[in-house]
Amino acid sequence: MWGVTSNDSAEASFTIAELEKVAEVPARTIRYYQSEGLLPRPARKGGQAVYGPPHLERLRSIAALQGRGLRLQTIKTVLGESGEPSSGVVDLLGPSIAGSAWLATSARELDEGELADLLGDAYPDQVAELVAAGYLERRRTTDGRRVWFAPSVPQLRGALEMRSIGTDLELSRWSAAEMRTVLRELCERLVARWIDESGKLYQGSGTQAELEQNLELIRAVAWQSAAHVMAEEIGAAVHRADEIRERLDAGDITV
Repeated sequence: MWGVTSNDSAEASFTIAELEKVAEVPARTIRYYQSEGLLPRPARKGGQAVYGPPHLERLRSIAALQGRGLRLQTIKTVLGESGEPSSGVVDLLGPSIAGSAWLATSARELDEGELADLLGDAYPDQVAELVAAGYLERRRTTDGRRVWFAPSVPQLRGALEMRSIGTDLELSRWSAAEMRTVLRELCERLVARWIDESGKLYQGSGTQAELEQNLELIRAVAWQSAAHVMAEEIGAAVHRADEIRERLDAGDITV
């Protein structure tokens, strides 16, 4: 269950005031999340409530999903009501994916320390290049703080990984844009096919309301399936690199 055990309490490191500050979530909101089952109960130490890293991670996941437009009830379903991943989405993706890539926000604001942690060896030397390529922006928050904004943390991380094998950031940006263009068209065709087959091969109604009701599960399936297919096809294309080079030289392929 969500209750923190005595072993957990040894690792707990925040009072509610400290958690409020580091998570940037008001104490009253933290208490509300607890009452709604969105957040585990704190441990007690010397009569005081204490919170640990799991509470902070949970708050960040909630904020991330809210930033993507999900309602609290949907977030509760995605994250699960217990300490174990229990929702259909999380079960489908697996706890390792659900706890990181799927639940992490795509767009994110970072302070200087968080940016340094994210970029690792690329900080600070490659920051200017990442800004020029559109992976980072300098912004000011409503309370006047200067932060870094990453429109897509997964794409930023991917660009840095590809940089390690000699791929320029501009080429990574082009690759991401091309992928989005192709996938946008594919996704429209998939939804069109579901609509066309409603009541036949697809037993649902194919309405926007119905599809949105099942959106999180659909996204989970898309995440899992697209990643698998993409990994297979990129491997097959790499194995045909010499053939592709010949077709490129012959003008049969344009980029």
